[in-house]
Amino acid sequence: MAGSEKLVRRMLTTEEAAAYLGTAVRHVRRLVADHELSRYKVGGRNRFADVDLDAWLDARRVGGTRRPIVRRRQR
Repeated sequence: MAGSEKLVRRMLTTEEAAAYLGTAVRHVRRLVADHELSRYKVGGRNRFADVDLDAWLDARRVGGTRRPIVRRRQR
């Protein structure tokens, strides 16, 4: 990325981050307490960048191959 380009970040509250991740607010707070999720402190409150949440999710992606479903004949 060139020095003049800036990454656009959408800053989310804890509640918004939980909705973005599809999890409970309590889980997001636990991830913060365990230092697993990066955050920003703005006005004494946690804020999460959507690009950081995407990176966190990508790091936990489990790859796999999709195999066709083979149905057995019933006797």
